[in-house]
Amino acid sequence: MTVTCRETRELADPFLSDQLLVETTHEIVKHLETCPGCRDEFAARRTLRGQLQSAVASSRDLAPRPDFAAQLAANLRPAAAAAQMTRRAWLESWWAAAAALVALVGGGIFARDAVKRSRLATLAANAAGDHQNCAIKFNLRERPIPLEEAARRYDPAFASLTTVDAPIGLPGGAMAVLDRHSCVFDDRRFGHVVFRYEDHIVSLLVTSGSTGAGSAPALVANNTAYRVASFDAGTHAVFVVSDLPEGDVLGVAQALAASVTQRLTRS
Repeated sequence: MTVTCRETRELADPFLSDQLLVETTHEIVKHLETCPGCRDEFAARRTLRGQLQSAVASSRDLAPRPDFAAQLAANLRPAAAAAQMTRRAWLESWWAAAAALVALVGGGIFARDAVKRSRLATLAANAAGDHQNCAIKFNLRERPIPLEEAARRYDPAFASLTTVDAPIGLPGGAMAVLDRHSCVFDDRRFGHVVFRYEDHIVSLLVTSGSTGAGSAPALVANNTAYRVASFDAGTHAVFVVSDLPEGDVLGVAQALAASVTQRLTRS
């Protein structure tokens, strides 16, 4: 059995909860050894789970009422005895259940922000992977298609990228458009405009689904060799990716933001 990236990510939560068969766990571990994208996704989820558990443990408002805790203990005791659960395992189960409940009902601002950061980090890693495998190495499994075709088949907003021009007045001089197309990396489709700036390749990548990060460009930490800046434009997430210094990547994103946002929100 060899698991794909999609299968691995679908099994992330049961894997982190030690709920999978030994054979399946072994296959996922083998996949994570060779897939940085999935490792980043699992690390983000593990961090989120730990933060949720910590938030529940330290919050007085979220602490269970004494009568509820007593009833829950009474209900769980027979099952715990039958399964010979240790006290530590029971406590871990309780906090895991409480954390899951917090996430399910909203969990307040902290939980929502953690989920938002996790989604943004995942999309930024996908954008960096697309930049590397499309604009740098030309190593995509699926051939890129024209933006107009992608607009007809997948997302009308991609057509708006056909009129995005290179910004002018940047400190490093002129910026030129090299290519425009739509491509797929790790099962996510992007509208892609490739620029050259200061002898570096810069990618403008647009994908459906906003991150909630806001309309002002900001740098996004990621575990790749590239710097990534991101902002939301309506219902789309926008990324600027390059091996330029962080300040230059952010500057390009800021120079593109108004034009790209206007086109995407109007499409």
